[in-house]
Amino acid sequence: MLCLLVLSAVSSVAQQPMPKYIRTIEVGSTTAISTDRNSAVYYLNSRRNLVQLDSLGRQITLYSPPTTLARNTTVDAWNSLKVLLFSQDRQELLLLDRFFRPLVNVSLADFEIQNTVKAAALASDDSFWLFDETDFKLSKLDTRLRKVTIETPLNLVLDRNKFDIRMLREYQNLVYLLDYNSGVYVFDNLGNYKQKLPITGVSYIGFLDNELYFVKEGNLHFYDLYKQQERTISFPKEKNYTSVLVTKNRLYLFARTTADVYSW
Repeated sequence: MLCLLVLSAVSSVAQQPMPKYIRTIEVGSTTAISTDRNSAVYYLNSRRNLVQLDSLGRQITLYSPPTTLARNTTVDAWNSLKVLLFSQDRQELLLLDRFFRPLVNVSLADFEIQNTVKAAALASDDSFWLFDETDFKLSKLDTRLRKVTIETPLNLVLDRNKFDIRMLREYQNLVYLLDYNSGVYVFDNLGNYKQKLPITGVSYIGFLDNELYFVKEGNLHFYDLYKQQERTISFPKEKNYTSVLVTKNRLYLFARTTADVYSW
């Protein structure tokens, strides 16, 4: 009986389809990337233009910033109807509609936030989540009310001497703050701290259904947000993948200036 169970388990693993390589695309960033609810993919190309691919990997939209000086460090497209571009250098938030037409252009200096925001994300109510590096806080900016509506000091949560914040993202009414050194900090939609996920040494995280995904040491990891279980898909070490976008039928694995596209 034991032998049958072992054989059954091995057979089940063997039947799982492995990702199939399709092609390689040139990219301008391994972290200014995003997907939306419809499995479209967004990334910056080598000319810093924002590219949108449909669920089959075909280019459907291209957005060229009005100035080449704007180096966008964040793309957040989960909303599907709106896309957020954040420029850390210029401390500006640009919100585009689904046709890449500008909706809102926000200079954080207009809200007396002075060159200190390291990460930004779009909230479900069209406000903006911000990580303020100097004041060391998580805040929520409502541009319609023209004020910060939520402020959460992080002194008791993060180690101020060791932090390295890489990104912010709201997903399923929770806010995820990625610290490369110590893990993923989770807050509710009122900014209250809930827990820390033990995911370190990671520059980018994404979400699909009930899983958080990331690349570490070249391999693709999925972390179940509710069962707290992890699964892994291994890739050849020489690929040097550092980040990934996952959709229902495509994997986009990023390494420096290119991304390999796989079906799965």
